This record gives sequence, C-alpha cells and structure tokens, in this order.
Amino acid sequence: MGLFRRKSMEQRQADAMHMADNIAQGKGVFGKMTRAFMGKEFTEAMESATSSMRQTEHAAALRASGVPTMTATVVSIQDTGQTVNDDPHVVLTVDLGNHRVPLATLVQRLEIPRVGDKVLVVRDPRTNALLYAGPSYNV
Repeated sequence: MGLFRRKSMEQRQADAMHMADNIAQGKGVFGKMTRAFMGKEFTEAMESATSSMRQTEHAAALRASGVPTMTATVVSIQDTGQTVNDDPHVVLTVDLGNHRVPLATLVQRLEIPRVGDKVLVVRDPRTNALLYAGPSYNV
C-alpha cells in the first residue's frame, strides 16, 4: 500500500458527498460551524441539494439495473432558485395519463424540459416513489 495511498475518483466523490451530508445535517466540527456562521436556512438548502443529488443518482442506478421507465408529459416547471454544479433544482409537474405528479429534481442545464416535452420517470421499487429519469428522446 505505502504511505501515500491513492483513492479512486469514485471513492473521493463518495467521501465528498459524505462530508457534504454531515455539514448539511450539522454533524461534526464543520457542520456545527457552518450552521453557526451561515445559519439554518443555508444548511437546510444544502441538505435539500444533497438529497436531490442522491435522488438523481438513485434514478440513474434504477434505470441501469433495468427497472422499467414510464413516459410522462411535462405540464409545468418551476425553478426553486437552487443549483448544484450549475444544474438547476426544479419542480416538474408531469402528467402520467390519469394523474399529475409533482417531482422535485435536478435537471441538466442543457436538457431542461419544457412544457409539453416527454420525459421519463421511474418508480422506486423500495419506496414506490416516482423519480425523474431524464428526457425521452424516442417519443
């Protein structure tokens, strides 16, 4: 192994997400200092952002593992004012044919859906929640 063990990119990203979660939840020295100096509103916004990042990663993992997707039509889109890595956090209201569902999610800046666009949603088998899974290019 040696004295200077190098971590993989995946491990460094996982470590950074863990640290961001701890800071957002007010855990540890950095979390307590952030909450004290930046305020509760900032840490709540940070916690929302890290939650959205995890949700986006989870939806991609579900698609990659073969969980079937559904096509939905965007009825409305509302910007929350937050961004994560320059990607906006939005609330998409989608029409699944028989009902409308609001989805709070991150969207890629270059692929922001518009009203009337077709998008993919995936149902989480564990929680039964619907997750935004990206734009639909086939419809």
